[in-house]
Amino acid sequence: MQRIVFFGKGGIGKSTVATNVSVALQRMGQRVLHVGCDPKHDSTVPLLGGRLLKPVVDAIESTVGLRPEDVVVRSPDGIDCVEAGGPEAGVGCGGRGITRMMEIFSAAKLLAPGRYDTAVYDVLGDVVCGGFAAPLRKGIGEKVVIVTSEEVMAMYAANNIAKAVCHYAENGIVLAGIIVNLRDNNEDRAPLERFAKLINAEILAWVPRDPVVREAEYRRVPVSSYAPQSAIAGVIRQVTERILDFDPKTAKRPTPLSEEDFYLYTQFKFAEPPRPAARVAETTLAEESGCGACATETPLVELRRSASDTEPVRAPSPTPAPAAASTPTPFSDNGHEASFRREWLAGVRAVQLGRVRPEEALRRLQERFPDQASRLDAREFRM
Repeated sequence: MQRIVFFGKGGIGKSTVATNVSVALQRMGQRVLHVGCDPKHDSTVPLLGGRLLKPVVDAIESTVGLRPEDVVVRSPDGIDCVEAGGPEAGVGCGGRGITRMMEIFSAAKLLAPGRYDTAVYDVLGDVVCGGFAAPLRKGIGEKVVIVTSEEVMAMYAANNIAKAVCHYAENGIVLAGIIVNLRDNNEDRAPLERFAKLINAEILAWVPRDPVVREAEYRRVPVSSYAPQSAIAGVIRQVTERILDFDPKTAKRPTPLSEEDFYLYTQFKFAEPPRPAARVAETTLAEESGCGACATETPLVELRRSASDTEPVRAPSPTPAPAAASTPTPFSDNGHEASFRREWLAGVRAVQLGRVRPEEALRRLQERFPDQASRLDAREFRM
C-alpha cells in the first residue's frame, strides 16, 4: 500500500491538493483511504458532497471488537474517509486527536495489507507539534509531499517539514517532493527553485491560481469533479502519477536550512549570500575571547556587512570587476587560511565581548596576516 502524507502551512491549499489527488487516485482504479488530520475536520467535506464528518475520536469510545467499517465513511465516488478531529480552538492538544486515531486504526486493522492501494493523509501545519507528525513518527506514512507557495512563510514551513522528514527517516519516511500552489501566476519562480535546490527537494508541479478552484470550494466538491477538463485538473492528474511512480528507494535525503540560514538566505531570495561569516559559534574563541577552539570546525555562512551598520545588506554584483577578481579574498586557499580564519573569528568574538575595539582587532589581524586582512576594515568585526 502506498502511503502519502501531505504537509504544508495552514491556508496554503494543502487540503485542496490532497482531496483532488485522492479523486485522481480513485479514477485511476485505486482503492483509496483519505484521512483528514486537522481539528477543523473538513478535509473530507469535498469528497462527501459537503457533509461534515464526525471525528473518529468522538464517534468511537471503545476499540473492543472494532471493525474497519465502524471507522470509515465511504464517499459517493468510493473513497473511504476518516477525520481525526481534535479539540475546539484554544482547548487541548490537536495532535492528540491524530495519535488517538492511529490507535483506533490499529485496533480495527484498518491498514491491513490488501485493504487499500493508497492511503492519503492531509496533515495540518508545519510539524511544530509532535502529534501532527504522528503519521511520520509511527511509520504509517511514507511519501511526504510538501505543499507550499512562493511566499516566504510558506517556504519557512516547508523547511521545517523537511527537518521532520530527516528526523523520521529511520521510519522509512522520504520526501517525494514539493507541490507549489501559486498565489500569483506571474510571480518570479526562481527564488523558490533555488530554495528547493538548497533543501535538496524536487518541485513536482506548479499549480496555477485559477478561479475554478474557488467555485468548486463554494460548491463543496473537488475541482477534479467540478471541472474535470480544466487546466488545474490536468495538473493534479499529472502530479498524482508522479507521486505514484516515485520510488522511495531513490529518494534523496533533504538538506533543510537552519533557522539562521533560512532568514539569511531570504534576504537574497535564496541566492548564495556574499561573505565573510555572518555568525560565530559560541565555541569559536581564541586568545582575545578566552578559548583556543579551532575556527575551522565551525560551519560558516558567508556575509559581508554593507557600507554602514544601518544600510541594508546587498547581494554582490553577478560579474565582479576585473580588479576585484585578481585580488586575493580573505578566505583564499593557502597555507595560512586556517590560522587566519581562527584569528579573524576570535577578533570578532573579542569585540562582541567588549575586550577590544574593532579598530584594534583589525590592526592586530593585519599585523599577522597582511595579505588576507588587507581588504577588511573595522566594520567586519561588528557582527
